[in-house]
Amino acid sequence: MSLFSLNDDVLLAIFANLHGEDALNVSLTSKRAYRLAGPRIAARINCSSPAELRRLHTYLLSDLPDDTPRARSLEHLVIDTSTFEAAENDDDSSYYGDDFSQAKLIGDILLQARNLRELSFERFPPCLERDPRIGDAIRSLTSLVNMRLFTISDSSLSVFDSFMSDQLARLTLSYYVSDEFPLEYQTKTLPPLISILSALHRLRIVKLWNFDPTAGLAREALSSLPLLLSIRYLRLSDTSIPALDMVELCPALSTLIVSFSWEAEMMPVSEGPKWPPLRRLMVAELGDALRFSKRLRTVDQLQISGLLRLWDSPGFSEYGPAQQPLLELLRSTSPVSLFICVETTCQEEDLWGELPRAAPRLRSLELQLEGLVPSKLPAALSGLSLVCLRVLVPEQKQRRWKMGFASKEEGLAKIRQQEVDRVKALAALPDPLVRALPSLRYLAVGDMAPNMQLLGEGADVDASVAALRVKDEEVVWEWDELRRLSAVRKQCWWRIVDGPIGRQLVEISEYEGEEAQWQIESVTEDTTHIEEGLASLSV
Repeated sequence: MSLFSLNDDVLLAIFANLHGEDALNVSLTSKRAYRLAGPRIAARINCSSPAELRRLHTYLLSDLPDDTPRARSLEHLVIDTSTFEAAENDDDSSYYGDDFSQAKLIGDILLQARNLRELSFERFPPCLERDPRIGDAIRSLTSLVNMRLFTISDSSLSVFDSFMSDQLARLTLSYYVSDEFPLEYQTKTLPPLISILSALHRLRIVKLWNFDPTAGLAREALSSLPLLLSIRYLRLSDTSIPALDMVELCPALSTLIVSFSWEAEMMPVSEGPKWPPLRRLMVAELGDALRFSKRLRTVDQLQISGLLRLWDSPGFSEYGPAQQPLLELLRSTSPVSLFICVETTCQEEDLWGELPRAAPRLRSLELQLEGLVPSKLPAALSGLSLVCLRVLVPEQKQRRWKMGFASKEEGLAKIRQQEVDRVKALAALPDPLVRALPSLRYLAVGDMAPNMQLLGEGADVDASVAALRVKDEEVVWEWDELRRLSAVRKQCWWRIVDGPIGRQLVEISEYEGEEAQWQIESVTEDTTHIEEGLASLSV
């Protein structure tokens, strides 16, 4: 059956998934295809230069065959900082991306882009100042679902006055940073932000960057403010302690992600009632969570991204050794799932021996280990009733070869041997872990592939190590914020089953392993349904 034997409604539904070059290629196949797929050519636009903005302005304001501007088909628009890059001979330019002479072109486009669903707008305030029509256009976008505004301040929030979209579900606001792009005489405070958030009744996800107010809200003021009933996900990145006052106003909050600005004054969060139980809490450093731990109830998924040096006797900043602060946090949150990145010998009995009592609900653990795999790792974990365990040991960060070595060659030889030792230790790890953890059903180990660029493609390495190599073109390079890695070359997953000679490892796909992990972590109270969910994955 030919694609074009389908009626127009079906084809429009199919072509709704196309944009850009894909839509162009389809539209060139016939007049009917052009009529149906042609509008999708301009559905997604990313503007990244002054010249591109001029071309887009001409194109988007031209008419389709039905006499409607092409901008009416625009659904996703990104205005990058590079759109405002000044000319090379502009001696008046003080900061990157500070030429707003073409802001009127953006206003023209937005006034015609009535069906816009997603908008990402860098350098928003100076553009709004140059062309107030930009604010009018954004207010009139009734289909807007996701909006990201950058370099903003309190005054920028006026764009939400008489805001017409009741569909907005995701909002990212990135406030100005003085040493990157200052806004004179501008402020960052809680009241105007809370006011606009409370008026967006379908808002589910809020991400705030560089929102670091210097003052919080008085207890009397908090009790009189409207609740932010729809917000389920709140991210506060490079923030300050006072900004956390807004968490109390989010009774339905499920996910909280927090990292503090280096310049933020580090005092404890204000006194008040405990926050709602959280599905997920992610913090950049253990100390971040300790600032507000007294306000926490249970947390199902606790993720601490920063490195904890468990063996270091001076330990964790002003809190002393990291073990006790970590245990206190676990006692107050009782997580079902825990992610920590540690340097450990696995001989810290005051941590590993106490962990089962501090976190009695713990069923899923992800350990990212810096350095070599401790031989005592299985014994250290043996007291835990884990159903899922992920162990990640990235290649060691290469320190300068001169440190502690007589020559470059000696240093490189040592680093290469460490990489071989790392891979061999990981390859030998699964069986001891299964023997040490009778409750374990799913296990993941990585990064099991050697870095052949470090070892040398023609290196004479053990067959066991060579068998684990992965071609660079097969590696997916993407920044992982939680693990602070750009890639994991090889991660292996296994399901543990009862066999004729005892418990056995059955290799499974990464997708199946992560689906099982999700099932295990999703059941927080009644654990009788875990086996049913996992059984469905094994069919």
